[in-house]
Amino acid sequence: GRAPQQGSVALPMSSALLNLARRAAAQAPSRVAARRGVSTSAPKFGGADEPAYIHAEKMYDVGATKARPLVFGVATAAVVLIGGYIPVYACQFQNRKAAG
Repeated sequence: GRAPQQGSVALPMSSALLNLARRAAAQAPSRVAARRGVSTSAPKFGGADEPAYIHAEKMYDVGATKARPLVFGVATAAVVLIGGYIPVYACQFQNRKAAG
């Protein structure tokens, strides 16, 4: 009898493996995206008045703030007082730690 040729079996087997690898590579991005929860659609939020609640039109309208000088005066004073007291507290804390 004739001995089987070694190359004839390897060629169809390698092409089958190559086709399998190509199919797996083509499907990989969709499986990875599904597993990670990646979505290309817009997020959906619930609620009856959802647009007004999440993105209120006047939420950041500084010009429409009632008593604007009072609000910003109090906010500025609070920032200055807190910013001035932090170093004082830090010095007092260190002196207490050093005193034992």
